Amino acid sequence: MKHYYPFILTLLLCSFTACKENEPKPSSKASDPVTATPKIEEVSLLDRCINAHGGIQQWKSFISLAYNLEEKGRTVYQLTHLKDRRAYLKSKDFEVGFDGKTAWAKPDASHIPGNSPAFYYNLDFYFFGMPFLLEDPGVITSDEGTSVVGGKTYETLKVTFGPEVGLTPEDVYYLYIDPETFRLEILTYSVSYFNKEDAQINTAKVYSGYHEVQGLLMPSQLENYAWKDGNLGENKQHTRLFSDIRFLDQIPDDSVFKVPQGAVTEKIVQD
Repeated sequence: MKHYYPFILTLLLCSFTACKENEPKPSSKASDPVTATPKIEEVSLLDRCINAHGGIQQWKSFISLAYNLEEKGRTVYQLTHLKDRRAYLKSKDFEVGFDGKTAWAKPDASHIPGNSPAFYYNLDFYFFGMPFLLEDPGVITSDEGTSVVGGKTYETLKVTFGPEVGLTPEDVYYLYIDPETFRLEILTYSVSYFNKEDAQINTAKVYSGYHEVQGLLMPSQLENYAWKDGNLGENKQHTRLFSDIRFLDQIPDDSVFKVPQGAVTEKIVQD
C-alpha cells in the first residue's frame, strides 16, 4: 500500500479540483443581498393637521353636525348635513337655511351678516369645520413653510380654490399650525363675496378651547383680530362661542332644510 499512496493522493486532489470547477459559479446578481431602504411616504402638512384633529375618516363617519353658537349676545342653533351641506340655522330673530340649491331666510335677511342668506348659511360652519373641510373637492393647499406670529413659529398652509368651487373661489386662506401638536391656531382669510376686486387679508381668527367631541378635536372659541403685515392686531371684540357640539348619525327632521313659505331666497345652484 505504501507504494501506491502518492498516486492515490494525487488522484484525490484531481477529483476535488474537478468538483470545484464543475460547481456553478454564483451570479453577480445573487451577491450578498443589500437591504433596500423602505420608501417613506411623505405626509402633507394638511394630513398632519387633520390627523391631529381626529382624522378625516372619523369626520366622514358622521351624517351631520349640530351646535349652538353664541355671538354678540345672540344664540344661533346650527345644523349642517355633512354629506350634501344642506343647512338650517335658527335664532329668536330669524331662520336661515339651504336646501341644496337655494339659500333662504325668514322672515327676512335684515338680522343676518351681509343681509344675505347665501353668504351667511355656512359662514360659521366653514370656519368651525376647519381643517376637515379642506378635503373638499376643488380645494388647493400648499405648504408655505414656517412663519413667526407674535414671537411663535408656525407651520403655514395656504388654501386656494378651483374656479368652480363655491360662490367665492377667489378667497384665500392661510392656516397657522402649531409645529408640535399640529393643531390649527390661527386662520387668516380674504372675503371676496361682496368685492372681488378688493379682497384683502385683514382679519384673523384665533382658535382656542379645544376639546374632544366623539373622537374629533373641536374648538369652543373663535376670536376675531385685525391682521396686518403678518401679525395679529387689535382684538375686534367679536368672539364666537360654540357649545352643545354633537355629531349625528342621522338628520332628526329632514324637512327643516326646505324653503318655507314667505322666505327670502337666493338661488345658489342653477337647475
